[in-house]
Amino acid sequence: MPLKKRPMTGRLLKAIHIDDARARGLRASFALDPDENDMLAHVEEELRARWAELDKFFGLKANGNDIWQQRAKALLARQFNVDLRDPRFWERIATKLALRHVPGFSVKGPGQKRHGAPPEWNDEQLCQLFADVELLKKTNKMSVREVCKELPKRKGYRRRWGRYGSYALRKEYAKANRFLRQNLRFQLKLCDLPPGIPTKRNDCVEAAIRRHALKLAR
Repeated sequence: MPLKKRPMTGRLLKAIHIDDARARGLRASFALDPDENDMLAHVEEELRARWAELDKFFGLKANGNDIWQQRAKALLARQFNVDLRDPRFWERIATKLALRHVPGFSVKGPGQKRHGAPPEWNDEQLCQLFADVELLKKTNKMSVREVCKELPKRKGYRRRWGRYGSYALRKEYAKANRFLRQNLRFQLKLCDLPPGIPTKRNDCVEAAIRRHALKLAR
């Protein structure tokens, strides 16, 4: 059951403002503006006041040899909602930190995508994706979004696209579409039509499907 957090008050809710620093010593006597040393002294003074208030808030002994460990433990307990009296305190804290900051400790539910997509796609992958998307759009009357959501889990396509999420597939399909319009080398690989000669998109799509779409979908 989650612990109820007691709200903080006073300095613990207020930021330290450099503009509040005042000149000290001779600079104060001559009514001069504060310099860097005055500003640093102001910050240090305000920090000391806040540590004292934090100790009071948590009921800590400021003169203890392990005061910094006490402060860290109290802050962790508050942040992760773990009871300080729990005999498994450090186990629970370590687990929560690992789950939050170490990807390998995350647990994926049924049907959730696996990691492992390459950071950069090569032309062959882009051609295959473009062809598969265009074929399913044509034969199943589906939108690009629907196709990209379906590909990773569709029978026959899982081996090719199962490790990718729908967003990644849509992103790479858009890249292939752009290359089709702007990159003659990619156009030649995708649809094997003579580069530099005006070509209808539909002709290139049909050629791409013949060359790169999975045979099981034909």
